[in-house]
Amino acid sequence: MNLDEPTIDGVIEQLGLRKADALNTLEMLRAQRQRVEAEASLLESPTAVFEYIDYFIGAIEEVIVECDRIVAELPQRVQRWHIEMLREIAANARIEQRRCLVFRDKCINRPLPHESMRPLLNDISVTTRDQLTAFFDLNNAAARLEQIINTTEPPADARRVYNRRSLFTNIFKLPSRDD
Repeated sequence: MNLDEPTIDGVIEQLGLRKADALNTLEMLRAQRQRVEAEASLLESPTAVFEYIDYFIGAIEEVIVECDRIVAELPQRVQRWHIEMLREIAANARIEQRRCLVFRDKCINRPLPHESMRPLLNDISVTTRDQLTAFFDLNNAAARLEQIINTTEPPADARRVYNRRSLFTNIFKLPSRDD
C-alpha cells in the first residue's frame, strides 16, 4: 500500500481537525457575543452585530452536524453524497466570505462612535473569516474521498464494457439455426 494513498481513517482525522477548529470558533463567537451584549450601548448598531454573530454560530453548528454525520457513515461505506456535501460546505464558505466583507464595510471600516469597540468588531470579523477559510480544507477531504471511491469501485461505465463486435451481437441476436 502506498503511504500517499488516502484512507478513510485519514479523512476522519482531517474532519475531526476541522470540527475542533469549528468548536473553538463557536466558543470564541459566543464569548464575543457576550462582550457585545455587555457593551451594546457603545455600538451604533448592536442588532447588526448580533445578527452577524448569530448567523455564523448557526452556520458553523450546521457544518459540525454534517461532518459528524459523514464521519459516522464513512467506516461503513464512502458515498457520493459525502463528497458532494463536503464540496458544498467549502463552496458555501467561499461565498459567505462576502458576508464578512459587508460586515467590515458597514460596522468596522468607518468612523465609530466609540473607537474602543473597533478591536472587538475586528476580532469578530477575523474569527468568522478564519473559520470560513479553514472550511476550504473540506475540498481536500472530498478529493481524498473521491480517490478512495475511484480505487474501490469501478466506474459505472467500466462495469459493462463491450468491444464493437460484442456490442453489436448483444444488441442484435441472430436467430439460432434451430428457429
